[in-house]
Amino acid sequence: MELTNDQVFDMLPYAVEIYEKLDFDNYRKKLQEEYKKKKKVDAVDAAVDAVKYILKNSKNVKEEIFQVIAIAEKKDLEVVRNQSFFKTIATFKAIFTNEELTTFFKDAMQ
Repeated sequence: MELTNDQVFDMLPYAVEIYEKLDFDNYRKKLQEEYKKKKKVDAVDAAVDAVKYILKNSKNVKEEIFQVIAIAEKKDLEVVRNQSFFKTIATFKAIFTNEELTTFFKDAMQ
């Protein structure tokens, strides 16, 4: 999935809300400690760990996730709320397995 600058900048406030509401900073620090024990950190593993944490706690950030998906899919928020769960998860996965984003997670975990 390729995202435009406009899409990314529109998503950023929601991403920060997700980050703050889930206390992701503490989770990230915990992961950093775990990753320090490894010789090599796989960017995909780091991204998958982050996505799993977000999904596990998604009930706390449901509206923010819907907003991010709506921006990524260029759809109205109500359309996203009512679309197939699997479509939403596929888009969420595409965003968080984006090569540039996984590199960002890898760098953040080291």
